[in-house]
Amino acid sequence: MRSTNPLERLNKEIRRRSNLVDVFPHDAAVIRLVGSVLLAVHEDWQIGDRCYFSEASMAKLYPERDNEGALELSTS
Repeated sequence: MRSTNPLERLNKEIRRRSNLVDVFPHDAAVIRLVGSVLLAVHEDWQIGDRCYFSEASMAKLYPERDNEGALELSTS
């Protein structure tokens, strides 16, 4: 994946929510807002069907390397 679109979308969502609040009473409020956005995105990726780096797709990239690692572990 050569694009940073997921990261750009995340930054855009954080910026959108922080613009709605406009003024934060203290630093902890900013951390809480960003943390809640990150938690929501993380849960979506864990539960949803979005998976840019699934195990199956990554195994297709380097099939010989995966087999070599398995052989090294089994011979030890």
